[in-house]
Amino acid sequence: MFDGNLEFFFEGPTYYAALDAAIQSAKRSIDLEMYIFAGDAVGRRIAVSLAKQAYAGVKVRVLYDSIGSQWTDTGLWSLLEENGVELQEYNPTFPWPKNLRRRNHRKVLVVDGQVGFLGGFNLMDVPWRDSGVRCGHPEVLADLTQLFELAWERRNLRLRKMARRHARRWRPGSPGIHAVPSYGLRRFSRIRQHYLAAIQLARRRIWITNPYFVPDLGLLRALRRAARKGVEVKILTAGLTDVRVARWASHAVYSRLLKSGVRIFEYQPQVLHAKHMVVDEAWFTLGTSNLDHLSFFQNLEVNLFGTDRSAAAVLAEQFEKDVVESLEINFTEWKKRSRWRKLREKFFYAFRAWM
Repeated sequence: MFDGNLEFFFEGPTYYAALDAAIQSAKRSIDLEMYIFAGDAVGRRIAVSLAKQAYAGVKVRVLYDSIGSQWTDTGLWSLLEENGVELQEYNPTFPWPKNLRRRNHRKVLVVDGQVGFLGGFNLMDVPWRDSGVRCGHPEVLADLTQLFELAWERRNLRLRKMARRHARRWRPGSPGIHAVPSYGLRRFSRIRQHYLAAIQLARRRIWITNPYFVPDLGLLRALRRAARKGVEVKILTAGLTDVRVARWASHAVYSRLLKSGVRIFEYQPQVLHAKHMVVDEAWFTLGTSNLDHLSFFQNLEVNLFGTDRSAAAVLAEQFEKDVVESLEINFTEWKKRSRWRKLREKFFYAFRAWM
């Protein structure tokens, strides 16, 4: 039984089962915000549960991204609408939007305002290594509900002012667990600020798991400085990927990191899609945000940030398991790659703001 504390998931079947059970237990409301809502076995399973609850009188709202869910069978949307689910498409591609690249990359479910889910899991049937969390903290649930309302109502007035005011409420190292969003503001990212602050305050270790690891120069500099100070910096990223250009751009920063003492591992068994970080013994984050420009400055994202020894220990244990199944990059061998590969990496890193 879920006791209201954090519960982490690292496999799709168990996560989707918990998601489905929460939906079926709903009494009043279900709010789902999803980047990819596929029409495959996973997506249809969740759609059927949502439709049944809406038909039974539960208020069900689904906000899906126009690009992320562009290949979804229209029959799935019809199933939802015909049974009373309120549907909304985020930033439709027609008519042509002002900013086509601005996507809703969140994967969040809130049921009755009592339990919430977030993480890297889309609603799609793929054998990827991903991570998600179930949370019952009232403040986190209030934040997730407010974020959904903002996106649902498309209210963007004073978002910058609101984001800056909210950012002063909590900083890395202080107690508590909070949902921290990015609003797609081009010059301001709260999630990036929290990542950067945590890296700068680290004393013993920084363990990063992220599939699209394309850090900007500021984050890159912070990671190198931390390693030079003696902090154990380990980065676990994708060996197999669904976005090849992002992997090539990521490779452009390997040499600088390795030279500074950072250890880099590429996950081998399957596509890595998990997004979390552990700093020292207690600080952690897990959510939807990649370590790249799109997540920080274009997309709508949300991460759980907090100070909790038990949560950090669970994520650290999973990190160590993943590292065992990964290939560590050897600096001596890495320097031997061809000139063509180096040129390709530099080219795509130069255009990192577009991936």
